[in-house]
Amino acid sequence: MRKLLLLGALVMLTGLSSFAAPTQLLYGDNADFGSPYIYQIDPATGNILNTFSNTSGFNGRGAVVVGNTLYYTDSGDNNVYKYDIPTQTNLGIAFTVAGSSALSTMAFDGTNFWIGDYSGTNHAYLYTPTGTLLNTISLSNCTGFCDGLEFFKMGSSGFLISNRCDAFCGTYDVYDLNGNLVTPGLITTPNGEGTGIAYDGTHFFVSNIFGGTVWEFTNTGTLINTLTLSGFSSNFPPLVEDLSFNYQQVLGTPEPGTLVMLGTGVLGLAGMLRRKIQR
Repeated sequence: MRKLLLLGALVMLTGLSSFAAPTQLLYGDNADFGSPYIYQIDPATGNILNTFSNTSGFNGRGAVVVGNTLYYTDSGDNNVYKYDIPTQTNLGIAFTVAGSSALSTMAFDGTNFWIGDYSGTNHAYLYTPTGTLLNTISLSNCTGFCDGLEFFKMGSSGFLISNRCDAFCGTYDVYDLNGNLVTPGLITTPNGEGTGIAYDGTHFFVSNIFGGTVWEFTNTGTLINTLTLSGFSSNFPPLVEDLSFNYQQVLGTPEPGTLVMLGTGVLGLAGMLRRKIQR
């Protein structure tokens, strides 16, 4: 009986982690000089599948998607906002970045957020999901107001990639997580423009804010594809600032707080099995 109960517990726990992998989607935060709106994009075709417009702030910048949750920033304040994707519910402010008056692009390292400053410095801030500052680094090739920042892993090591200024610097440099320059000019866009950057686990995707397109590069910086965005409702091309894939898929990490919930559930199951066995 005890072996059967333990086997049942193992099957239940395995079932919790054996979902079929969903299709990757690309998300883009739009700079529209009003409340931000975020596009959900098919990265294979460039077609816009959904537009989330009931958001907070002014003039969208950063975007990070982890599981069902979207985190985003804007150029008008120092807030990181939160949004539930399945229900399309605005969840308001997640936390604020005390050292800045405006925020740029965002990234997620599997546990914490990297956030680019948009108040004139070349700083990138490392924050917990609950709003605790862990580190502030300087990106030497960033001249200020840099609006392309992404975390990615090569092997077991994590890195940051950032552009050099606001929109008109289409060169992206790689740094280690202490801000040391590792690879200058890994990516250079065709026309010297480029804003947000995302990594799907294999390739980089860079937004061309002025052309309504997204460039796809290999992880060695070779341009292999240009996506033209389509399906938008406005009469002008989208002004996409930051891009994000779902980090839960890219890094294999749960949403912030999910591990705590899962751990509580496992402990509860273990307790139930123990009581059953003792009877």
